[in-house]
Amino acid sequence: MFDKKINIISEPILGYLAKKLLKIGVRCNHLTFFGFLLGLVSFILICFDHYYFALIFFLLNRFFDGLDGSLARLSKATDLGGFYDIVCDFIIYGLLPLGFIIADKTNSISYAFLLSSFIGTGTTFLASAWFVEKSKNFLKDKITKSFYYSGGITEGFETIICFAMMLIFKEYSHLIAYIFAVLCWITVIIRIVTIRKFLLHSN
Repeated sequence: MFDKKINIISEPILGYLAKKLLKIGVRCNHLTFFGFLLGLVSFILICFDHYYFALIFFLLNRFFDGLDGSLARLSKATDLGGFYDIVCDFIIYGLLPLGFIIADKTNSISYAFLLSSFIGTGTTFLASAWFVEKSKNFLKDKITKSFYYSGGITEGFETIICFAMMLIFKEYSHLIAYIFAVLCWITVIIRIVTIRKFLLHSN
C-alpha cells in the first residue's frame, strides 16, 4: 500500500549506492543471492529464538533486495534476474513464518495461518502478473519492473513492518501474525476482484 511512496524516498539513496557498485563490477544477481543468504540466516536465527539478531539479518535481506533492483535499473536488467529476485523473495517470506512455528509451537496455528495467507497473496500476485502480461495491457510498471506488480493493502513495506514487529514484540508475535494474515486475505480478495474486472473488460 505504501510501496510507491517509500520507493520515492529510498530510490535516490539506493540509486547512489548502486552507481558505486556498478563501477566496481558488482552484478545484480550477486546482490540477489547475497541478500537471499542473509534471509536464510534470519530464518535460522528465528528457529533458535534469537529474534533480535534475526531482525538485523532480515532488514539487511530487504535492503539488498531493494539495492539489486536499483542496480538492475542502471544496468541491463534481465528476465532471469527478475526471476531470481522474485523466487528468492517468496522463499524467504515462506521460511520466516516456518521459523516462528519451529520456535514457538504453542502459537503455531497463528503462524501457519500467516503462512497460508502468503500462499494466497503470492498466488494472486503471480497470477495477476501473468494474465496482465499475456494481455499486454495495464503495464505501467513494465518500464522499471520485470513484470506487472499488483497492489493491495499488504505489499512489501507492510510485510517488512509485520515481521519487524513480530521480531521486536515476540510475546505478541502470534497476535500480529493473525492480524496481518487477515489483511493479506483481504488483499487476495481485492486482487481477485480487480483482475476479474480487468479480464472481463479485456474480453
